[in-house]
Amino acid sequence: AIVKEGEIVPRKLSMWMQMLGQLPEEKGTIFRIKAILAIKDHPFKHVFHAVMDVSDEDDAGPWAEGEKKINKIVFIGKSMDEPFLRSAFEAIVDATVTTSQHMSL
Repeated sequence: AIVKEGEIVPRKLSMWMQMLGQLPEEKGTIFRIKAILAIKDHPFKHVFHAVMDVSDEDDAGPWAEGEKKINKIVFIGKSMDEPFLRSAFEAIVDATVTTSQHMSL
């Protein structure tokens, strides 16, 4: 899983999701993804779920005032390239937001 505080840049989110759907074989095989994402300037928690090549996304409840915007993503797969997945995710998070992270696959 990747847990990272910050807000995701909306224009980069769709490129990231598309990249995950076309992940090169040498980067591993992702069977399933579940995520709760904080989208910049969006008041709701964004939920993303994918199984193989089928994905769904929707808004959940709003972020509470003062609540830290924490992104949580769980990958299920095999032979996944952890540094690649982490750096690809970090590239879509707003760099101006102070962040903390943790990853384990």
